[in-house]
Amino acid sequence: MKKEDKITVLCQIVNQIIDEDQLPDEDAIRKILEEKVKMKEEIGVCLASVIEKELEKAIKSGQICEENAGMYWSVFEECFEKNEIGKIPAAELSDMLIKKFVLQVGKTYEMNRTRIKCFTGMLQTGLNKMAEEDMLGFVPDRHIYRNYLMYPDREIHYIDNPYNTEETEKIKEWIDLHPNDIRGLALGLWFVGDVSFAEIANMKLEDGHNDIFRKWERARFITSALKLHPENKDYVFMAVNERRLEKLTPQSFQMKLYHICNRLGLEYKRINRNEAIVCK
Repeated sequence: MKKEDKITVLCQIVNQIIDEDQLPDEDAIRKILEEKVKMKEEIGVCLASVIEKELEKAIKSGQICEENAGMYWSVFEECFEKNEIGKIPAAELSDMLIKKFVLQVGKTYEMNRTRIKCFTGMLQTGLNKMAEEDMLGFVPDRHIYRNYLMYPDREIHYIDNPYNTEETEKIKEWIDLHPNDIRGLALGLWFVGDVSFAEIANMKLEDGHNDIFRKWERARFITSALKLHPENKDYVFMAVNERRLEKLTPQSFQMKLYHICNRLGLEYKRINRNEAIVCK
Protein backbone atom coordinates (compact mmCIF):
# COMPACT_ATOMS: atom_id res chain seq x y z
CA MET A 1 0.00 0.00 0.00
CA LYS A 2 1.24 3.50 -0.86
CA LYS A 3 2.24 5.88 1.95
CA GLU A 4 -0.61 8.31 1.18
CA ASP A 5 -3.15 5.45 1.33
CA LYS A 6 -1.90 4.41 4.78
CA ILE A 7 -2.26 8.00 5.99
CA THR A 8 -5.85 8.06 4.68
CA VAL A 9 -6.66 4.88 6.60
CA LEU A 10 -5.11 6.28 9.78
CA CYS A 11 -7.17 9.47 9.46
CA GLN A 12 -10.33 7.40 9.05
CA ILE A 13 -9.51 5.45 12.19
CA VAL A 14 -8.88 8.62 14.19
CA ASN A 15 -12.18 10.07 12.97
CA GLN A 16 -13.97 6.87 13.95
CA ILE A 17 -12.50 7.04 17.47
CA ILE A 18 -13.52 10.71 17.86
CA ASP A 19 -17.04 10.12 16.50
CA GLU A 20 -17.64 7.15 18.78
CA ASP A 21 -15.95 8.83 21.76
CA GLN A 22 -13.81 5.75 22.28
CA LEU A 23 -10.24 5.47 23.48
CA PRO A 24 -9.20 1.90 22.64
CA ASP A 25 -5.90 0.51 23.91
CA GLU A 26 -2.82 -0.01 21.70
CA ASP A 27 -3.71 -3.61 20.75
CA ALA A 28 -7.21 -2.62 19.68
CA ILE A 29 -5.90 0.22 17.53
CA ARG A 30 -3.37 -2.13 15.93
CA LYS A 31 -6.11 -4.67 15.19
CA ILE A 32 -8.37 -2.03 13.61
CA LEU A 33 -5.47 -0.72 11.54
CA GLU A 34 -4.51 -4.20 10.29
CA GLU A 35 -8.10 -4.98 9.34
CA LYS A 36 -8.52 -1.69 7.49
CA VAL A 37 -5.23 -2.07 5.63
CA LYS A 38 -6.07 -5.66 4.69
CA MET A 39 -9.51 -4.60 3.43
CA LYS A 40 -7.96 -1.79 1.37
CA GLU A 41 -5.41 -4.16 -0.18
CA GLU A 42 -7.97 -6.84 -1.00
CA ILE A 43 -10.17 -4.35 -2.84
CA GLY A 44 -7.22 -3.50 -5.12
CA VAL A 45 -6.18 -7.11 -5.82
CA CYS A 46 -6.34 -8.03 -9.50
CA LEU A 47 -4.44 -10.25 -11.91
CA ALA A 48 -2.00 -7.45 -12.72
CA SER A 49 -1.10 -6.78 -9.08
CA VAL A 50 -0.69 -10.46 -8.17
CA ILE A 51 1.28 -11.37 -11.30
CA GLU A 52 3.57 -8.36 -10.91
CA LYS A 53 4.65 -9.57 -7.45
CA GLU A 54 5.10 -13.17 -8.64
CA LEU A 55 7.08 -12.01 -11.69
CA GLU A 56 9.42 -9.94 -9.52
CA LYS A 57 10.01 -12.97 -7.26
CA ALA A 58 10.64 -15.30 -10.22
CA ILE A 59 13.23 -12.93 -11.72
CA LYS A 60 14.92 -12.28 -8.38
CA SER A 61 15.19 -16.01 -7.62
CA GLY A 62 16.58 -16.78 -11.09
CA GLN A 63 13.58 -18.86 -12.11
CA ILE A 64 13.31 -16.48 -15.06
CA CYS A 65 16.74 -15.67 -16.45
CA GLU A 66 17.81 -12.07 -17.04
CA GLU A 67 17.87 -12.41 -20.83
CA ASN A 68 14.17 -13.34 -20.83
CA ALA A 69 13.08 -10.81 -18.19
CA GLY A 70 12.55 -8.06 -20.79
CA MET A 71 10.14 -10.21 -22.79
CA TYR A 72 8.18 -11.16 -19.66
CA TRP A 73 7.82 -7.51 -18.60
CA SER A 74 6.78 -6.58 -22.14
CA VAL A 75 4.06 -9.26 -22.20
CA PHE A 76 3.00 -8.33 -18.65
CA GLU A 77 2.59 -4.67 -19.56
CA GLU A 78 0.72 -5.35 -22.80
CA CYS A 79 -1.53 -8.17 -21.56
CA PHE A 80 -2.16 -7.38 -17.91
CA GLU A 81 -1.39 -3.72 -17.16
CA LYS A 82 -3.07 -2.34 -20.27
CA ASN A 83 -5.89 -4.88 -20.51
CA GLU A 84 -9.25 -4.29 -18.84
CA ILE A 85 -9.52 -7.91 -17.66
CA GLY A 86 -6.08 -7.71 -16.07
CA LYS A 87 -7.33 -4.90 -13.81
CA ILE A 88 -10.70 -6.43 -12.81
CA PRO A 89 -10.93 -7.03 -9.01
CA ALA A 90 -10.31 -10.66 -8.07
CA ALA A 91 -13.85 -11.19 -6.75
CA GLU A 92 -15.33 -10.21 -10.14
CA LEU A 93 -13.28 -12.66 -12.22
CA SER A 94 -14.97 -15.73 -13.69
CA ASP A 95 -14.04 -18.79 -15.71
CA MET A 96 -15.78 -17.30 -18.76
CA LEU A 97 -13.82 -14.05 -18.45
CA ILE A 98 -10.52 -15.94 -18.26
CA LYS A 99 -11.37 -17.96 -21.39
CA LYS A 100 -12.26 -14.75 -23.19
CA PHE A 101 -8.99 -13.22 -21.98
CA VAL A 102 -6.88 -16.13 -23.30
CA LEU A 103 -8.54 -16.11 -26.73
CA GLN A 104 -8.20 -12.32 -26.89
CA VAL A 105 -4.45 -12.45 -26.24
CA GLY A 106 -4.13 -15.45 -28.59
CA LYS A 107 -5.39 -13.28 -31.44
CA THR A 108 -2.89 -10.56 -30.51
CA TYR A 109 0.10 -12.89 -30.67
CA GLU A 110 -1.34 -15.24 -33.33
CA MET A 111 1.25 -18.00 -33.81
CA ASN A 112 4.02 -16.51 -31.65
CA ARG A 113 4.03 -19.46 -29.29
CA THR A 114 6.91 -18.09 -27.23
CA ARG A 115 4.85 -15.06 -26.14
CA ILE A 116 1.68 -17.12 -25.80
CA LYS A 117 3.55 -19.48 -23.44
CA CYS A 118 4.89 -16.47 -21.57
CA PHE A 119 1.39 -15.01 -21.18
CA THR A 120 -0.35 -18.26 -20.22
CA GLY A 121 2.46 -19.10 -17.80
CA MET A 122 2.04 -15.80 -15.96
CA LEU A 123 -1.75 -16.10 -16.05
CA GLN A 124 -1.57 -19.63 -14.62
CA THR A 125 0.77 -18.49 -11.85
CA GLY A 126 -1.47 -15.56 -10.97
CA LEU A 127 -4.67 -17.63 -10.89
CA ASN A 128 -3.00 -20.38 -8.85
CA LYS A 129 -1.82 -17.81 -6.31
CA MET A 130 -5.27 -16.21 -6.11
CA ALA A 131 -6.93 -19.61 -5.68
CA GLU A 132 -4.42 -20.51 -2.97
CA GLU A 133 -5.29 -17.28 -1.11
CA ASP A 134 -9.03 -17.95 -1.61
CA MET A 135 -9.54 -14.74 -3.62
CA LEU A 136 -11.55 -16.28 -6.47
CA GLY A 137 -15.19 -17.28 -6.71
CA PHE A 138 -14.41 -20.15 -9.12
CA VAL A 139 -11.87 -22.94 -9.55
CA PRO A 140 -9.37 -21.92 -12.26
CA ASP A 141 -8.22 -24.23 -15.04
CA ARG A 142 -4.89 -25.83 -14.06
CA HIS A 143 -3.81 -26.39 -17.68
CA ILE A 144 -4.48 -23.08 -19.43
CA TYR A 145 -1.59 -23.34 -21.93
CA ARG A 146 -2.33 -26.91 -22.91
CA ASN A 147 -6.08 -26.37 -23.26
CA TYR A 148 -5.51 -23.20 -25.28
CA LEU A 149 -3.25 -25.09 -27.69
CA MET A 150 -5.82 -27.87 -28.01
CA TYR A 151 -8.45 -25.39 -29.16
CA PRO A 152 -10.12 -27.31 -32.07
CA ASP A 153 -9.61 -24.64 -34.74
CA ARG A 154 -5.81 -24.89 -34.53
CA GLU A 155 -3.86 -26.58 -37.31
CA ILE A 156 -1.60 -28.48 -34.89
CA HIS A 157 -3.02 -31.07 -32.53
CA TYR A 158 -1.17 -31.04 -29.22
CA ILE A 159 -0.87 -34.35 -27.41
CA ASP A 160 0.80 -35.88 -24.37
CA ASN A 161 3.95 -37.84 -25.21
CA PRO A 162 2.64 -41.30 -26.26
CA TYR A 163 5.89 -42.87 -25.01
CA ASN A 164 6.53 -43.17 -21.28
CA THR A 165 9.64 -41.74 -19.61
CA GLU A 166 11.71 -44.93 -19.93
CA GLU A 167 10.79 -45.44 -23.59
CA THR A 168 11.50 -41.81 -24.40
CA GLU A 169 14.94 -41.97 -22.76
CA LYS A 170 15.84 -45.06 -24.81
CA ILE A 171 14.76 -43.38 -28.05
CA LYS A 172 16.68 -40.22 -27.18
CA GLU A 173 19.76 -42.25 -26.33
CA TRP A 174 19.59 -43.94 -29.75
CA ILE A 175 19.30 -40.52 -31.42
CA ASP A 176 22.33 -39.18 -29.49
CA LEU A 177 24.37 -42.23 -30.54
CA HIS A 178 23.55 -41.62 -34.21
CA PRO A 179 24.31 -37.90 -34.76
CA ASN A 180 24.65 -38.39 -38.54
CA ASP A 181 21.15 -39.80 -39.00
CA ILE A 182 19.13 -36.88 -40.37
CA ARG A 183 15.77 -38.51 -39.65
CA GLY A 184 16.92 -39.32 -36.13
CA LEU A 185 17.74 -35.63 -35.62
CA ALA A 186 14.23 -34.72 -36.79
CA LEU A 187 12.80 -37.14 -34.21
CA GLY A 188 15.01 -35.58 -31.55
CA LEU A 189 13.52 -32.19 -32.35
CA TRP A 190 10.00 -33.63 -32.20
CA PHE A 191 10.57 -35.14 -28.74
CA VAL A 192 11.62 -31.73 -27.39
CA GLY A 193 7.99 -30.73 -27.95
CA ASP A 194 5.88 -27.94 -29.43
CA VAL A 195 6.57 -28.82 -33.07
CA SER A 196 4.91 -31.33 -35.42
CA PHE A 197 6.40 -33.64 -38.06
CA ALA A 198 4.82 -31.47 -40.76
CA GLU A 199 6.47 -28.33 -39.33
CA ILE A 200 9.84 -30.08 -39.12
CA ALA A 201 9.62 -31.34 -42.72
CA ASN A 202 8.70 -27.86 -44.00
CA MET A 203 11.24 -25.98 -41.88
CA LYS A 204 13.36 -23.63 -43.98
CA LEU A 205 16.70 -22.11 -43.04
CA GLU A 206 15.13 -18.81 -41.99
CA ASP A 207 12.64 -20.67 -39.75
CA GLY A 208 15.55 -21.86 -37.65
CA HIS A 209 15.88 -18.30 -36.31
CA ASN A 210 12.28 -18.28 -35.03
CA ASP A 211 11.94 -17.81 -31.25
CA ILE A 212 10.72 -21.34 -30.66
CA PHE A 213 13.84 -22.89 -32.21
CA ARG A 214 16.50 -20.71 -30.60
CA LYS A 215 16.69 -22.56 -27.30
CA TRP A 216 19.68 -24.89 -27.08
CA GLU A 217 17.66 -28.11 -26.74
CA ARG A 218 16.02 -27.40 -30.11
CA ALA A 219 18.86 -25.52 -31.76
CA ARG A 220 21.32 -28.40 -31.37
CA PHE A 221 19.23 -30.68 -33.61
CA ILE A 222 18.82 -27.98 -36.25
CA THR A 223 22.54 -27.12 -36.19
CA SER A 224 23.50 -30.80 -36.49
CA ALA A 225 21.10 -31.27 -39.42
CA LEU A 226 22.57 -28.28 -41.28
CA LYS A 227 26.13 -29.55 -40.75
CA LEU A 228 25.29 -32.80 -42.53
CA HIS A 229 24.57 -30.89 -45.77
CA PRO A 230 26.40 -27.54 -45.64
CA GLU A 231 25.63 -26.91 -49.32
CA ASN A 232 21.92 -26.99 -48.53
CA LYS A 233 20.19 -23.65 -49.16
CA ASP A 234 16.54 -24.65 -48.82
CA TYR A 235 15.11 -26.83 -46.07
CA VAL A 236 16.75 -27.82 -42.78
CA PHE A 237 15.98 -31.53 -42.94
CA MET A 238 17.10 -32.91 -46.31
CA ALA A 239 18.72 -36.14 -47.48
CA VAL A 240 20.51 -37.31 -50.59
CA ASN A 241 18.33 -39.31 -52.96
CA GLU A 242 19.86 -40.40 -56.28
CA ARG A 243 22.64 -37.82 -55.84
CA ARG A 244 20.15 -35.03 -55.20
CA LEU A 245 19.23 -33.30 -51.97
CA GLU A 246 15.53 -33.74 -51.29
CA LYS A 247 13.28 -32.50 -48.54
CA LEU A 248 12.30 -35.19 -46.06
CA THR A 249 8.64 -36.04 -45.46
CA PRO A 250 6.64 -36.55 -42.26
CA GLN A 251 6.12 -40.15 -43.35
CA SER A 252 9.87 -40.75 -43.36
CA PHE A 253 10.08 -39.62 -39.72
CA GLN A 254 7.30 -42.03 -38.80
CA MET A 255 9.15 -44.90 -40.52
CA LYS A 256 12.39 -44.00 -38.73
CA LEU A 257 10.60 -44.07 -35.38
CA TYR A 258 9.06 -47.43 -36.28
CA HIS A 259 12.50 -48.94 -37.05
CA ILE A 260 14.08 -47.45 -33.91
CA CYS A 261 11.31 -48.95 -31.77
CA ASN A 262 11.84 -52.35 -33.43
CA ARG A 263 15.58 -52.25 -32.71
CA LEU A 264 15.03 -51.24 -29.11
CA GLY A 265 12.25 -53.75 -28.51
CA LEU A 266 9.67 -51.04 -27.87
CA GLU A 267 6.06 -50.93 -28.92
CA TYR A 268 5.72 -48.51 -31.84
CA LYS A 269 3.07 -45.85 -31.28
CA ARG A 270 2.10 -43.95 -34.39
CA ILE A 271 2.39 -40.17 -34.45
CA ASN A 272 0.32 -38.22 -36.98
CA ARG A 273 1.95 -35.54 -39.12
CA ASN A 274 0.13 -32.66 -37.38
CA GLU A 275 0.71 -33.84 -33.79
CA ALA A 276 3.14 -32.19 -31.38
CA ILE A 277 3.97 -32.87 -27.75
CA VAL A 278 2.67 -30.14 -25.52
CA CYS A 279 5.46 -28.76 -23.31
CA LYS A 280 4.61 -29.01 -19.62
